[in-house]
Amino acid sequence: MKKVLVTGGLGFIGYHLCERLILEGIEVIAVDEYPDRKKAEQEEMELRLGRNALFTIIRGKLEKMEMGTLLKDIDVIFHLAASTSIDSKWSTLARVIDNNVNLTKKLIEASPKTARIVYPSTIEVYGERTGIITERTPTNPTTPYGITKLASESLIQKLCPKRNMSYVILRLPTVYGPWQRDDMTYQQLLLGKIPPELDRSTLDILYVDDVVEAFLLAASTMKTNEVFHLTSCLDGAWFEGLQLLGVDPELYKKRCLKTTLLAEKSENLLGFQAKTTLKEGLAKQREHVTQWQKQQRFQ
Repeated sequence: MKKVLVTGGLGFIGYHLCERLILEGIEVIAVDEYPDRKKAEQEEMELRLGRNALFTIIRGKLEKMEMGTLLKDIDVIFHLAASTSIDSKWSTLARVIDNNVNLTKKLIEASPKTARIVYPSTIEVYGERTGIITERTPTNPTTPYGITKLASESLIQKLCPKRNMSYVILRLPTVYGPWQRDDMTYQQLLLGKIPPELDRSTLDILYVDDVVEAFLLAASTMKTNEVFHLTSCLDGAWFEGLQLLGVDPELYKKRCLKTTLLAEKSENLLGFQAKTTLKEGLAKQREHVTQWQKQQRFQ
């Protein structure tokens, strides 16, 4: 892996992924839109990453770019760009599916056949269910976000083999850490919003650096054309985070189903294990929130 494309490169996970890839000595081409609501944060992210010769950021809408030029000599495509703020609304579901799926299709069709696509999906594709979940559990998404992600998964699984391209799909739980979005529960609590809005999924939680590690494993594994879900292996981890942030988790547990995510496939085939404890991860997120607020006050 020498040269990669990261779509949504200045999003929450995208920023951390770009940072890690640069540290690994990999050339990174990142694409992001710089929406007004995230402009200050993304300009800061660019400042922190942009001084490295290995990093190139391209501003604008991915769907309007010349894909052949963008994807020239790319080894791995980390396709993180997706609707996030509007995809939770049923009224826009058809348009969001159309936009996201068509964009994924366009990327695949323009990619070198030697390239690999690493696609972050969501454990929301399993829907609302109790009991044990493995990658063989039937999908049944009940949220607009889960539906859009499953549609893109299906497209990747259909088109990539036809072009002899390899792919790895990672189904992520809720992710936390520095630069987490303001609509996420942990970030809201750290910003002092009580009561917070609940995350779309409370099944599990992973620190962003652990998720980035899984992305790198997916980019290099020999076990391609597979779907892996990522998990902390800790039942009730999301609720433990609430407690660490000073909120009684019992106030929210009654609304949620008892579910266990098993990790055998990602551990045995991908070699993934979460390493960051909630206490460590939340301390880093809290420190970042404090520093960013101070920086904003002095600007």
